[in-house]
Amino acid sequence: MDTITLLFAILTICLVGITFHAWRLGNEKRDVALLGVFSSLLGVGTAVSAIL
Repeated sequence: MDTITLLFAILTICLVGITFHAWRLGNEKRDVALLGVFSSLLGVGTAVSAIL
């Protein structure tokens, strides 16, 4: 596995965890949605990096 793909995967998992934790704490919905958007964009970047 390429180094950048591994780094993207680790960052994606970390951001998903942060998003879930923010949702559990009861943060504002717009903040959790923004974290979710960035998490999904990083996940798409990881998928593209793994394919290429």
